[in-house]
Amino acid sequence: MHMMVSKPEQWVKPMAVAGANQYTFHLEATENPGALIKDIRENGMKVGLAIKPGTSVEYLAPWANQIDMALVMTVEPGFGGQKFMEDMMPKVHWLRTQFPSLDIEVDGGVGPDTVHKCAEPFGRSLSFMALEVRNFSKIWN
Repeated sequence: MHMMVSKPEQWVKPMAVAGANQYTFHLEATENPGALIKDIRENGMKVGLAIKPGTSVEYLAPWANQIDMALVMTVEPGFGGQKFMEDMMPKVHWLRTQFPSLDIEVDGGVGPDTVHKCAEPFGRSLSFMALEVRNFSKIWN
């Protein structure tokens, strides 16, 4: 679950009860990431940590060894139809070089013209949450 909420702490237990196996929250949305990471783990879920475009990737670094996945937003959260922000890809590269075993995902504006920019050198795991499914066959054909 990618939780784009202002108080991610309040949704951990309900998501665990609902059967979520991973809980991804935005680093900017909590004052105590360490406690939230611990709570997510105690509720039997993997931990994902997301950062918005304006957040420095180094802000995520202290938590990288405690999480299962880092999510780099490639659009501003909350508004559909935005253009992929290619200038976020250095964040992915930095995470890959600093934390080679960490799963890294990107979210936002990924489509047939941008998917290769995401997949080229960086991720073991890529999430294409905003991919236009109707154009999916154009990518691999």
